[in-house]
Amino acid sequence: MLKDSVSIQIIGSDITALDHQSSIISSLVDNEVSVRLIDENSSAITLSQANSPDILIFLLESANVPTLDYLSSLPKSIRPALLVITSINDPKLMRLAMQAGARDFFVEPVDDSELQRALVKLVSDCQYIGDGTPGILTTVINAKGGSGGSVIACNLAHVAAVTSDANVLLIDMDLQFGTQSLLLDLRPAHTIVEALDDVNQLDFAAIDGYMSKHISELRLLSMLDEHIVLPGEISVESLNKLLMLTLNNYDRVFIDLPRLIDPVSASILDKSEQILIIVQQNLANMRDAKRLIKILKAEFNVNEQDILVVVNRYNENSGLDLKNIESTLEISNVTAIPNDYERVAAATNLGKPLFEYARHAEITHSLIELAMRLGVNVSDDFKKRGFFKSLFGSRNSK
Repeated sequence: MLKDSVSIQIIGSDITALDHQSSIISSLVDNEVSVRLIDENSSAITLSQANSPDILIFLLESANVPTLDYLSSLPKSIRPALLVITSINDPKLMRLAMQAGARDFFVEPVDDSELQRALVKLVSDCQYIGDGTPGILTTVINAKGGSGGSVIACNLAHVAAVTSDANVLLIDMDLQFGTQSLLLDLRPAHTIVEALDDVNQLDFAAIDGYMSKHISELRLLSMLDEHIVLPGEISVESLNKLLMLTLNNYDRVFIDLPRLIDPVSASILDKSEQILIIVQQNLANMRDAKRLIKILKAEFNVNEQDILVVVNRYNENSGLDLKNIESTLEISNVTAIPNDYERVAAATNLGKPLFEYARHAEITHSLIELAMRLGVNVSDDFKKRGFFKSLFGSRNSK
């Protein structure tokens, strides 16, 4: 369904700059353009469901940088599509703008043709009316290599797809040694690199054609085994557009992110509403997890409540129990996935998610409970039943 019209508003602290930019933008698109002067003293605006424009063009200056913090604080349901134009060439400002949800960031002088392409794409995106609620981005990352993050990401996404009504996408961002296609026994016809190359031409219907489709209706976006992508070959700008497109097209997006801090992973972590750090019960994992949590908090301004530490292959008899881990990592959000090496290895070798291979195993129930903790609306049919319900329930279940 398409909206009849898309509203564009330009805000800034300089009325002359507002009028000038309004004249330029009005000549580039056929949409109605309004301007709004920001008080330099407060550098704040007030947006609500009733008065929020579809597209907000922010003329960023030193005096109104605090407005980015306000835009970042807005609920996604009323946050407009943001485009930033500034004369300040500062990477930190770009990062702040991306945290506020900026789709594009232009440093003056701005090429009119590039600005027009960005505006036309934004207008096209804003014309689509979904259910009004952007999807939730959940990123899974190992504290230390080999902790099982890819298996957790795959099975968590699969559980979300089969136990709820959500449209679920899994993105494998390990562009050199990704394993998600093997874990799901899929042979991708298209790759994430193709989607990134074509992102400016994609719309909400076309993006689904780039996905591999599992029998569970889970979508996967990944690489081919014979392809390899080197660091620096991925455009952060294209990735931001792809994430925006997928979050407006899918209810849940899970990302399997390799343990690497670079511009690509930084962009993903910045946009993640939920970050799962996968650890195991040893000191090396604790050391790296503590460092990763510190980076997320200090460098990416991630709130502690948005970080969940998942102890994989948990052994209750270990000297490093959940309370010890909470104390060591100085974080209260810790949960565990029980150790079931044989089932996981067998399911992995067959290319089957655990829900298919061992639906009623304790490890599968723990993944369903983890999905519920992340806000997945799991149907009652898939929730763990009490002892008597299990005893007198269907005896023909697997």
